[in-house]
Amino acid sequence: MKNVFIVIAMFATHLSIAQQEPPLPPTPPSTSSSVSITSNSSQGESTSISISHDNDSYKLRAKFPENRYDRLKKLIEKELGGKNMLLEKGYSKWSNDEKVYEVKLTKRSLRISVDLEVASPDLAEKIKDLGEDVKMIISGSNVNSEKLRLQREADRKRREADRMQREAERLERQVMREARRVEQQVERDAQRIERDAARIEREAKRLDREAKRVEERARHSGGVSNYIQRLLEDPKTKYVPVSGGKINWIWPELQENLLAQLKKDALVENTNEVTFTIEKNRMYVNGSELTQVQYAKYNKMFLDAGMQSNTDFSFYKKEDHIVIVGLNARIKKVFNDLYKKGYIDSTDEPVKLLINGNSINHNGRVLSQSKLASFNAILRDNGIIPAPGKYIEMKKAGSYRLGYTLGSNGNVGTWIEEDR
Repeated sequence: MKNVFIVIAMFATHLSIAQQEPPLPPTPPSTSSSVSITSNSSQGESTSISISHDNDSYKLRAKFPENRYDRLKKLIEKELGGKNMLLEKGYSKWSNDEKVYEVKLTKRSLRISVDLEVASPDLAEKIKDLGEDVKMIISGSNVNSEKLRLQREADRKRREADRMQREAERLERQVMREARRVEQQVERDAQRIERDAARIEREAKRLDREAKRVEERARHSGGVSNYIQRLLEDPKTKYVPVSGGKINWIWPELQENLLAQLKKDALVENTNEVTFTIEKNRMYVNGSELTQVQYAKYNKMFLDAGMQSNTDFSFYKKEDHIVIVGLNARIKKVFNDLYKKGYIDSTDEPVKLLINGNSINHNGRVLSQSKLASFNAILRDNGIIPAPGKYIEMKKAGSYRLGYTLGSNGNVGTWIEEDR
C-alpha cells in the first residue's frame, strides 16, 4: 500500500530529556499596533474600522451599512460555529466560558476582543484572520480579497495539517522508546499508542487532502503560498540561463519560449512575476484560466520541447528566481531506471541527487557531462523537471522525496512512504 503526500514544509520536532531545568526564555519585546479606517461612498454609505493590537490584547470595532450584516454573520458563524453563540434582541454574541474572546454583532456594528495572554496561538491567529476578512467585507473588496482569503485559509489548513502530522510522528517515536523498556508493558502501551497514532495520522491525512483542495483553488486564482514565496527569496533558487541542448535539460529554452509567448499573447504584463500551472488538462496563468485554443497552443509548445504529455506542474517566477513543483512525477521509477543503467548499485540504499539542471550532484559527487545528459533524460522521461535548488532522494526502499529543502527540517514537494 502506497501513501503519497504533497508536502509543504514538514518540520520535525526534536525531543530531549534534560537533567536540569531549562533557562527561562527572554521576555519578548512589547509591541503594539493600531489602524483606523473611515470612508464614505458616493451612495452615502459610511464605514469605519478600528483595530488595536499589542502583546496583551486584540480589539476590533467597526460600523457599517446594514447590507454588510448578512455576509459578516455568515463569516463569523463559519469561523466560530454556533456552540458559543448567544442570540439576544438586536444582536448576536459569541464567547467562550473563560471569556478569552468576545464577538458582538448588531445590524450596523461589530466588536471583537481577545485576551492574548490567555488565548492559544491557534485561537489568536484565527481571530486575527477573522479580523482581516471582516475588513475586506466592510470595505467592499471583491476579487483581490477573495484571492487573499483563499490563500490565508489554505495556509491555515496547511499549518494545522503539519501540526497533526508532527504529532503523529511524535507518537510513533514514543513507540520506539517504549520498545526499549520492559517488553510486556511496552507491548500493551505500544498497541494503545499505535492506535492513537493511526487515528491522528488519518486525521492529518484528511486535513492534508482538504488543504490540497483549498491550495488548488488558491493556486488557480493566482495565489502563492508562504512556503513558495520563501523559496523564491532563497539564493539557491536563482536561475542563470544556459544552453541545455547537449545536457538534455529542456527547461532553459522552454522557459524562454513560454515567457515570450505569454507576453506576446498579453496573458502577462511583464515576466518579473509569473505563476503558471498545468493541472488536469487545464492551464492557469496568474489566476486566469486559458481557453481551449490557448491550451492547445501551449501544450504543443511543451510537447515539442520534449516534455511528457501527462506532466502536471506549477511554475513560479519572481525576478531571477524560479520554483517548479511537479504533481505527478514517477519518482520510484527514476531509481529503477538508474539501477538498470548501472548508475546506482541498488534500489534500497540511500541516494540523493541535487538536480540543478545544468549540473547534478550524486551523493556529494558532481557528475560528468555525459552522465549529466543521461540522468536529465531519465528525469525528463519520468515527468520531473530539474531546477536550481531542487533535489530527488531515496532514503531507503519505499521512502522517497522530491522537491526543495526549506530551512533545516522542511520539504516543499512530494513525499512518498510505502507500507512494507
